[in-house]
Amino acid sequence: MTTAVGIGRLSRSASHIVGKAAAGFHLLRIEAYSQTKTVPAGQNINSGEFSVGGYPWRVKYYPNGRDVNSTNPHDYISLYLQLYRRHKEQNLQAQYKLSILDQAGNVAYGLPAKTAVFKSSRDDHGDDDGHEHFIRREDLERREDLIKDDCLTFRCDVGGFTELETFPLAREDSEDDEDDDASDDEFGLKPDRHHHHGHSGRRRRRPDDKEFVQWCLAQKRVG
Repeated sequence: MTTAVGIGRLSRSASHIVGKAAAGFHLLRIEAYSQTKTVPAGQNINSGEFSVGGYPWRVKYYPNGRDVNSTNPHDYISLYLQLYRRHKEQNLQAQYKLSILDQAGNVAYGLPAKTAVFKSSRDDHGDDDGHEHFIRREDLERREDLIKDDCLTFRCDVGGFTELETFPLAREDSEDDEDDDASDDEFGLKPDRHHHHGHSGRRRRRPDDKEFVQWCLAQKRVG
């Protein structure tokens, strides 16, 4: 609690936290698909890093399956989504769907959407979730709508969580701020005309506390 001694003008400011549904997708195009079949079982090829909802992600493609201990890992392609490295460890529940596009860009094959809890890491070993048996290799290579000229394209949709951002809402200008061309000030209040230091000018009128609060409450939601 302050006393009246040595108090100047109070500093006033406001900010707001805005939440919005996060959603996005990433395409991973595999060129020279037949060459990726030389990758050993259990080893993956990563997509480029992409961002959805302010979080970094990547798709992990296992051309010969992920589980080297399965009876026939080469029979299936495995596909996983990974919450990539961040500056701090964090858990995030998200929904995702992995699919394959046809040559017209339409989803021609896919498994049902899944919801999983991902834990990010400060290194490259964040949690992933996906499908060990995403598609049988024989089924994939039989479909000409999925592979053409030795190329295919995966699509990864991510969402199901809220993206939170903090924005400044209001900040108080200096009481002595004078602008001959001023119109409305930062709080939507009209500047007062007055004589200042012997000359005419227009100076922004400082709102009182109630006006400041009312202006902040009246602002429309961002996004």
